[in-house]
Parts: sequence; C-alpha cells; structure tokens
Amino acid sequence: MSTCLVTGATGAIGTAIARRLALPGNTIVLHYHMHREEIDALAAQITALGAGAIPVEGDLRDLRAVDGLVQRVMDEVGTPHAVVHAAGTSQFALLQDLPLSEWRNLQDVHLGSAYRLLHAFLPGMIERHYGRFVLIGSVYGERGGAMEAGYAAAKAGYSALARATLGEVGRSGVTVNVVAPGAIDTPMLARLSDQERHELRAQIPLGRLGRPEEVAAAVAFLLSPPAGYISGCTLRVDGGYSI
Repeated sequence: MSTCLVTGATGAIGTAIARRLALPGNTIVLHYHMHREEIDALAAQITALGAGAIPVEGDLRDLRAVDGLVQRVMDEVGTPHAVVHAAGTSQFALLQDLPLSEWRNLQDVHLGSAYRLLHAFLPGMIERHYGRFVLIGSVYGERGGAMEAGYAAAKAGYSALARATLGEVGRSGVTVNVVAPGAIDTPMLARLSDQERHELRAQIPLGRLGRPEEVAAAVAFLLSPPAGYISGCTLRVDGGYSI
C-alpha cells in the first residue's frame, strides 16, 4: 500500500487508523467534514511520522458531494491503493420515533457513500490488479441494537456488500472486507452514564471497552500483504461481545 483514503478521519477510530497507516512512503488522504482544525492537526502528526497527508472535505450525507470527494481524490493521487470507509453517524431513537429523513440520512452516510466509493474506485483497482477496501461496520450490524435500528441496518449492509462484491472482483486482486468494532471507548459512548458503562463492560467477555488503536490494528492487518487471501469477511473487534 502506498496511497490510502480514510473517510471520517477526524473520528476517534478514523484518526487511529490514519496514524497506524502513516508509514514512510505512504500517502494518507484524510476525509473530513467541518473539523478543519482537527484535520490540520492530524495531517501534521502524519507528516511528522514520515508519511504524506492530503486533507479533503466532503459531506457524505449528500451523495453528490461524495462524487466531488471522489474527483478530488482522483485529482490528487489517482485511484488509491486502499480505501478505509470509517465515516459514520448514529441516531439513538425508537424505530417508531425515527423520522424517514433520519433513516435515509443513516443509509446515505453509510451504505450510499460506500456504494459510491466502490463504484468509483473499483475500475482502477481492477485494472491495476490490486486494491484493498475495508468498511468499518459495527457489532450492532451483526447482533442488532435496540434504539439504533437505522444504524444497525446500515452497518449490516456492509457485510452483504462485501460478500457480494467479492463475487464480482475476487479474481482481480481486489479484496473487500469489514471490520466490526464492538464497544469502543470513543466519544460516541459519552452519552452513557458511569452505571451504564459498568453494565456494558459486564456484558463483554474480556471485561473492558476496546480502544480505537485495536480497531486500527485490525484494519492495518487486512490492508497488509499477509491478508491477501482474506476477502468478503467481517472481522469482529468486540472483546467477544457478539458471541
């Protein structure tokens, strides 16, 4: 790998992934939305590690903006060798209280943008006979999650998308996989009280929350040459929570 697009690079998991991939000789294209100061700070950290950093902005809620993001990436680095789709959002609500607009927003940010990224970059990867896609799913896409039906449905779609795409590109040298984090200690869990966090940890066989760096390690493995025979899989990084 020498060029990699990381979407959602200002999120806790996206930042950890970008840092993990910031090896000398690599160029990381850092997607962000609205958080320019944070992305500039991350770009400086990546540069200090010896890698190149290219910030690109885009609102993934707007699929036309995703097309613009794709064009900027192509202008900067051409077809990237790897894409890690870590951008996402959640909506905590009962399904019967979730407006259709929010349901569509969740599907667009996750599945809609994943489709556009695959659609745009697969041809160049196939022509090159090499490419890596990793979609950051969720344990809730595997086991469901009360009050997060829209989010769970979108993340579940990643696994089906990876398996279906594998059937189309399996002989081309392109792999498509999903990393499904469980309860990771990120700002997304900030809404939980201390008691709720304690109860959550009690449900996890390893007895603790995960770290963004542990998700990043799984992503780095799937992007590495030793993982070239792995495709269409969902790798759970959840401390056994989904078992």
